[in-house]
Amino acid sequence: VTVAGESGVAGPWSYQLSSPTGIMFDASGLMYILDAGNSRIVRWTLGMSFGFTLIASAMNTPYSFTLDYSNNFILADSGNHRIVSYNVMCG
Repeated sequence: VTVAGESGVAGPWSYQLSSPTGIMFDASGLMYILDAGNSRIVRWTLGMSFGFTLIASAMNTPYSFTLDYSNNFILADSGNHRIVSYNVMCG
């Protein structure tokens, strides 16, 4: 069962993903996808047919991400040899 993206089709639109490399859920059940091919993090509500881009940035081969205790996204941007923090969540 495909729960996010369009099966077999890569793309930049809100209903598409390109090389997703990470996924996590928050306490509310929202899904966050590290869409490496589009250099973005997408929030996806289960059951919806499209996602919402939270972060679009110059990423190079991002592999994983997490939320810290202050609700900042921490991302391993391996191709740029760095760990970056993005503050996009409100308390």
